[in-house]
Amino acid sequence: MADDMVIDTAFGGNAADLFTDGGMGFRSGLILGLNLAIIVFGSMLVLDIFDGTLQRVSLASFVLAMGMLVDNAIVILDGIQVDLQRGVPRREALTSIGRKTAMPLLGATLIAILAFFPIFLSPDTAGIYVRDLFIVLAVSLLMSWVLALTLVPVHADKSLKVKVNKGNEDPYNNKYYNLLRRVLTWGLSHRMVTLGVGIALVLVSLFCYRFLPQGFFPDMDYDQLYIEYKLPEGINSTRVKEDLKTIEDYLLSREEVTHVTTSIGATPSRYNLVRSIADPSLSYGELIVDYTSPKALVATMGEIQDYLNENYPDAYVRLKRYNLMYKDYPIEVQFSGPDPAVLRELTAQAVDIMNESPQLYMVTTDWEPKVPTLMVDYNQPIARNIGLSRQDVGLSLMTATDGIPTATFYEGIESKTIYVKCVDKEGNPIESLENTPVFSMMPSLSGIDKQTVQGLIMGTVTEEDLLASALQTVPLSQASNGLKVVWEEPVVIRRDGERAMRAQCNPLPGYAVENSRQTIVEQIENIPLPEGYSMKWEGERSASEQSMKYLFMNYPLAIVLMIAILIMLFKDYKKPVIIILCLPLLFIGVVFSVLLSGKTFGFVAIVATLGLVGMLIKNGIVLMDEITLQIGSGKEPVKALLDSSASRFRPVMLASLTTILGMIPLLGDSLFGPAAVVIMGGLLVGTLITLLFIPVLYALFFKIKTN
Repeated sequence: MADDMVIDTAFGGNAADLFTDGGMGFRSGLILGLNLAIIVFGSMLVLDIFDGTLQRVSLASFVLAMGMLVDNAIVILDGIQVDLQRGVPRREALTSIGRKTAMPLLGATLIAILAFFPIFLSPDTAGIYVRDLFIVLAVSLLMSWVLALTLVPVHADKSLKVKVNKGNEDPYNNKYYNLLRRVLTWGLSHRMVTLGVGIALVLVSLFCYRFLPQGFFPDMDYDQLYIEYKLPEGINSTRVKEDLKTIEDYLLSREEVTHVTTSIGATPSRYNLVRSIADPSLSYGELIVDYTSPKALVATMGEIQDYLNENYPDAYVRLKRYNLMYKDYPIEVQFSGPDPAVLRELTAQAVDIMNESPQLYMVTTDWEPKVPTLMVDYNQPIARNIGLSRQDVGLSLMTATDGIPTATFYEGIESKTIYVKCVDKEGNPIESLENTPVFSMMPSLSGIDKQTVQGLIMGTVTEEDLLASALQTVPLSQASNGLKVVWEEPVVIRRDGERAMRAQCNPLPGYAVENSRQTIVEQIENIPLPEGYSMKWEGERSASEQSMKYLFMNYPLAIVLMIAILIMLFKDYKKPVIIILCLPLLFIGVVFSVLLSGKTFGFVAIVATLGLVGMLIKNGIVLMDEITLQIGSGKEPVKALLDSSASRFRPVMLASLTTILGMIPLLGDSLFGPAAVVIMGGLLVGTLITLLFIPVLYALFFKIKTN
């Protein structure tokens, strides 16, 4: 996986550089490519010094950062090129753009980093898993700013050759920039229409959000899964062992299966951190199945599940892939209250609703079916009179039924348990349990007196006679008022101090978890609850809400820091407000790109959306800074808006498009694929519209009139 991602990273970087070659020239592309390589290897060196690791998340973080790492260099290199084309002396051209944009680029870089800061602060499992995303981005983006101001001018001085325009020819005077000016002129002349169209598009995208496939974390691309096997409580463990052996033989007979590990009674020790742990039970077993490839695993899961359901109808058998969602089931609804019978009734209603949904299957509950139990009516006065306790009666009954496990021995690699059982003289089980001999764990000394001791000394009383007197037994019927069979709960689960029962299910393959849950939400929430009972959603819904809570809990801090940086950069409150008002435009690209791709909008996609905020603010700062400089130089305001947009169009669009191209290697990844789609769609649409909206909002806020 790591090697594949390194190759993909190189491909993404090359694709971005090739695009830059086409936009700024071959030599510029080489400069940016070399700068990118130095940033990546330099960042790895810094991470190694601070004991960082290269793994799935950190490597994917480099890919996510790949396009952003050339943003600062593109702005500097574009400024150098334009100044050289205008005939500015070479030394002045190499240094002036850095002096003008150093602080705005630093502020923009810090804001891009702060957009991912809440992930670093999240104490939740999901946040900890993707924490390296912030660390890698922070180190690499800061290094990109330093190298853009130092190394890029040096390389440009050695390598860049630009043809000086004759006379006072404007480098932005061509058909593409003229088209941009015409669009901006129309937008400035029809400000309310432009704003109205933008607001309408945002509202449409928010409406379409409900149609996005939604989930928490996708299943991991891993060539291993595990099979949960559960029989009703109380069934002999020998049956479990036999069934698991036949399932193992079936799996090993398949070409795509390479290895099977079987566990009986509990989940194996923590061989994998991204899975739930089953409660220990003699009626439970697991099979860990290795496949030739993840594709073979996915292709055969349905067939194997159908086979197990058909051939083991008495058991609950479920194939499960590894997932960061640490709940037992993706969809769970929990009922809490005092009476188990009422809880069973409420849960049964939820189970019926789940079974009726065409998008759900493998419906079950977390309580076991009731089991028959032998109940002894213990006769305390009589039993105590003959020296028998409740424990004595219970152990005697166990010896007559299941037996008492006392030791274990191995026959080859298979362990076998030794049981103590009570049988008749012929070695057969006792036919009538009421005649089961009950013996005391403590020897009775009531029958040993002075005469017994004398007889033992004289030899008239043997040792066997003495043991028979001390270890005498009585029939079970003498120590009790009889036996009866009652149906009891084998396990009663309590959560938060209350009895709680859950109805659980899985979405059918191809359906997103949250969308499938929505098909039953209204019906289940309309189940009438008696007084003293409550209902709440668990499963992926609960895990997602908790992760979102921790993520957004720290986001206000990041927002405050972003706004503070914007105010320090512009020393004005209107300009930061203009940039912030453009942020909702990113949802247009996010929603429609996810809809078109069919990807699931989950936790990592939400993190990417928050990161997009920083990227768009960064682009907005570059454009707003140029507008401020041109208006400050005394240029007519409308012309300054048009010229600023033209001069910053190429660096801003190239920075965005290199970021978009850098996402290509991640599109096929199950975890980061949705994040790549979000960034590609949101950044492309958001940047295009932002380049139009910032000048329009600037003219509106500062009351600039147009002819």
